[in-house]
Amino acid sequence: MAIGSMMREVVRLLKKRITEQADIKLTIEQIGLLLVIYMQKEEVIQQELACSMGKDKSAILRTIDMIEAKDLVKRVSDTADRRKKYLMITKKGERVIEQYMVIEHDLTTQLQEGLTEEDIATFYKVVNHIKTNAKAI
Repeated sequence: MAIGSMMREVVRLLKKRITEQADIKLTIEQIGLLLVIYMQKEEVIQQELACSMGKDKSAILRTIDMIEAKDLVKRVSDTADRRKKYLMITKKGERVIEQYMVIEHDLTTQLQEGLTEEDIATFYKVVNHIKTNAKAI
Protein backbone atom coordinates (compact mmCIF):
# COMPACT_ATOMS: atom_id res chain seq x y z
CA MET A 1 0.00 0.00 0.00
CA ALA A 2 2.91 2.34 0.68
CA ILE A 3 4.16 1.91 -2.89
CA GLY A 4 0.67 2.57 -4.28
CA SER A 5 0.34 5.70 -2.18
CA MET A 6 3.75 6.94 -3.32
CA MET A 7 2.90 6.24 -6.97
CA ARG A 8 -0.38 8.16 -6.75
CA GLU A 9 1.49 11.21 -5.40
CA VAL A 10 4.20 10.97 -8.07
CA VAL A 11 1.60 10.63 -10.85
CA ARG A 12 -0.33 13.59 -9.40
CA LEU A 13 2.83 15.71 -9.46
CA LEU A 14 3.74 14.56 -12.95
CA LYS A 15 0.27 15.47 -14.27
CA LYS A 16 0.59 18.90 -12.62
CA ARG A 17 4.00 19.50 -14.22
CA ILE A 18 2.70 18.40 -17.60
CA THR A 19 -0.20 20.83 -17.33
CA GLU A 20 2.15 23.65 -16.37
CA GLN A 21 5.08 22.97 -18.70
CA ALA A 22 4.23 20.80 -21.71
CA ASP A 23 3.46 22.40 -25.06
CA ILE A 24 1.25 19.46 -26.06
CA LYS A 25 -0.85 17.99 -23.26
CA LEU A 26 -1.03 14.19 -23.16
CA THR A 27 -2.45 11.74 -20.67
CA ILE A 28 -0.10 9.45 -18.76
CA GLU A 29 -1.33 6.55 -20.95
CA GLN A 30 -0.64 8.50 -24.16
CA ILE A 31 2.83 9.41 -22.92
CA GLY A 32 3.50 5.77 -22.02
CA LEU A 33 2.42 4.55 -25.44
CA LEU A 34 4.43 7.22 -27.23
CA LEU A 35 7.47 6.38 -25.12
CA VAL A 36 7.20 2.65 -25.92
CA ILE A 37 7.10 3.47 -29.64
CA TYR A 38 9.99 5.92 -29.23
CA MET A 39 12.16 3.38 -27.38
CA GLN A 40 11.69 0.60 -29.95
CA LYS A 41 14.68 0.02 -32.17
CA GLU A 42 12.55 -1.66 -34.82
CA GLU A 43 9.12 -1.10 -36.27
CA VAL A 44 6.23 -1.40 -33.83
CA ILE A 45 3.21 -3.49 -34.80
CA GLN A 46 -0.10 -2.37 -33.26
CA GLN A 47 -1.09 -5.86 -32.08
CA GLU A 48 2.30 -6.47 -30.44
CA LEU A 49 1.99 -3.11 -28.69
CA ALA A 50 -1.34 -4.12 -27.14
CA CYS A 51 0.18 -7.38 -25.88
CA SER A 52 3.33 -5.76 -24.48
CA MET A 53 1.37 -3.07 -22.62
CA GLY A 54 -1.18 -5.53 -21.23
CA LYS A 55 -4.10 -3.63 -22.78
CA ASP A 56 -6.81 -4.81 -25.10
CA LYS A 57 -6.44 -3.97 -28.76
CA SER A 58 -9.39 -1.55 -28.86
CA ALA A 59 -8.01 0.54 -25.95
CA ILE A 60 -4.60 0.74 -27.63
CA LEU A 61 -6.20 1.67 -30.95
CA ARG A 62 -8.14 4.54 -29.34
CA THR A 63 -4.94 5.84 -27.76
CA ILE A 64 -3.07 5.50 -31.05
CA ASP A 65 -5.88 7.39 -32.82
CA MET A 66 -5.54 10.24 -30.30
CA ILE A 67 -1.77 10.61 -30.61
CA GLU A 68 -1.92 10.16 -34.39
CA ALA A 69 -4.47 13.01 -34.57
CA LYS A 70 -1.86 15.18 -32.81
CA ASP A 71 0.69 14.17 -35.49
CA LEU A 72 2.94 12.40 -32.97
CA VAL A 73 2.88 8.98 -34.67
CA LYS A 74 1.92 7.68 -38.08
CA ARG A 75 0.64 4.32 -39.26
CA VAL A 76 2.41 2.68 -42.16
CA SER A 77 1.06 -0.37 -43.99
CA ASP A 78 3.31 -3.37 -44.48
CA THR A 79 4.09 -3.73 -48.19
CA ALA A 80 3.72 -7.52 -48.01
CA ASP A 81 0.59 -7.59 -45.83
CA ARG A 82 -1.67 -4.52 -45.95
CA ARG A 83 -3.56 -5.73 -42.85
CA LYS A 84 -0.38 -5.28 -40.80
CA LYS A 85 0.20 -1.70 -39.60
CA TYR A 86 3.46 -0.37 -38.25
CA LEU A 87 3.69 2.63 -35.95
CA MET A 88 6.41 5.17 -36.44
CA ILE A 89 7.08 8.21 -34.28
CA THR A 90 7.14 11.53 -36.13
CA LYS A 91 9.70 14.29 -35.65
CA LYS A 92 7.04 16.19 -33.69
CA GLY A 93 6.51 13.09 -31.54
CA GLU A 94 10.25 12.90 -30.85
CA ARG A 95 10.30 16.54 -29.73
CA VAL A 96 7.30 15.95 -27.45
CA ILE A 97 8.92 12.89 -25.85
CA GLU A 98 12.16 14.80 -25.32
CA GLN A 99 10.21 17.59 -23.59
CA TYR A 100 8.36 15.09 -21.38
CA MET A 101 11.65 13.37 -20.50
CA VAL A 102 13.05 16.72 -19.30
CA ILE A 103 9.93 17.30 -17.19
CA GLU A 104 10.19 13.79 -15.71
CA HIS A 105 13.94 14.13 -15.07
CA ASP A 106 13.50 17.46 -13.29
CA LEU A 107 10.72 16.01 -11.13
CA THR A 108 12.77 12.92 -10.30
CA THR A 109 15.73 15.08 -9.31
CA GLN A 110 13.51 17.12 -6.99
CA LEU A 111 11.91 14.02 -5.47
CA GLN A 112 15.30 12.45 -4.76
CA GLU A 113 16.57 15.55 -3.00
CA GLY A 114 18.09 14.63 0.38
CA LEU A 115 18.71 10.99 -0.60
CA THR A 116 22.18 9.54 -1.03
CA GLU A 117 23.20 7.41 -4.01
CA GLU A 118 23.17 4.47 -1.60
CA ASP A 119 19.57 5.27 -0.56
CA ILE A 120 18.49 5.33 -4.19
CA ALA A 121 20.33 2.09 -4.99
CA THR A 122 18.66 0.42 -2.00
CA PHE A 123 15.25 1.68 -3.13
CA TYR A 124 15.70 0.17 -6.61
CA LYS A 125 17.00 -3.07 -5.12
CA VAL A 126 13.92 -3.40 -2.90
CA VAL A 127 11.52 -2.50 -5.74
CA ASN A 128 13.13 -5.03 -8.08
CA HIS A 129 13.05 -7.70 -5.37
CA ILE A 130 9.33 -7.16 -4.75
CA LYS A 131 8.65 -7.13 -8.49
CA THR A 132 10.51 -10.42 -8.95
CA ASN A 133 8.61 -12.01 -6.06
CA ALA A 134 5.30 -10.75 -7.44
CA LYS A 135 6.03 -12.30 -10.85
CA ALA A 136 6.86 -15.62 -9.21
CA ILE A 137 3.59 -15.82 -7.27
